[in-house]
Amino acid sequence: MVLSVNMKFVKFIFLATIGCVIGQQKMMKIFGKVLDVDLDEVTIGLEPVSNFKCVDDCFQTDGCILVFMNSGGKCFSFDFNSTKKLTVVETKREEGLMVAFKTRFLLDQCPAYDDMDLVVTVGVDPIPWIKNGNEYTFKKCDLHHKMFKRKNGVVVCMQLYTVGNDTESVVNSMENAKKKCMKERKYQLTGVQSKEELQWIFGEYKIRSDENVGIWINARRQNEYSGMNDTHFNITDGYTTLDQEFYRNFADLSGISDAGIPEDCLMVSKASPGFLMNDVPCDNNDYAKVYACGYLLV
Repeated sequence: MVLSVNMKFVKFIFLATIGCVIGQQKMMKIFGKVLDVDLDEVTIGLEPVSNFKCVDDCFQTDGCILVFMNSGGKCFSFDFNSTKKLTVVETKREEGLMVAFKTRFLLDQCPAYDDMDLVVTVGVDPIPWIKNGNEYTFKKCDLHHKMFKRKNGVVVCMQLYTVGNDTESVVNSMENAKKKCMKERKYQLTGVQSKEELQWIFGEYKIRSDENVGIWINARRQNEYSGMNDTHFNITDGYTTLDQEFYRNFADLSGISDAGIPEDCLMVSKASPGFLMNDVPCDNNDYAKVYACGYLLV
């Protein structure tokens, strides 16, 4: 079956061997080109191939996420592992340029153009193509980072770090953890926005070590609420918004220690049953050996 739809100079063709069934991987072909590379340079020396072979070779190759074909029939593919960012722009039919995306549709029928929800499913995490006007943009996280798409459309990347790649060294203040993320990693000490993120941070460290340690995240109780059992936190990573209900549901809060020391900073840790965060002293904390860094992707 071949389906062709002409809309805004865009043509969609689904390979005959890949019907429009829920969750199946497909190739979606449009008139377009890739903006991030010199397409004349990368196609030098390539022999022309048929349109079908260009698209089908990408479909059959595990790491291929996209192919470009110029007006002379020269085909260049883009591999997931060597590609961090791509931007595709729609072109007119008469230019003779073609781009085919490897994607997966979650609809139970071949969708209309405006309903296309393109997702790269080659790697560990599904990565959406972000459409803006006549452009599609693909961006993935740095190596070993975990991607999270939040409800507000923000996409962030996270990873855990220790001092000297071990758990013997202590990051004894939240400010020190911030500096390490920024100066050594060029990231932010990340805030946490969802149960999924929280469980990943806790679970990711448990994979590495059975030791019960604390993991710094970006949340410090506002000055006027210092020492109180309260969820008014300042989060300074630039992409996490305060959700007081989230912290009330998942953080074991006290506000102050038995010794009368304010516990105004949050840490992911093995807390009381049902909780994965504690409020702890922001300084002189010997329990803290890990810090969660992140950055805004989209």
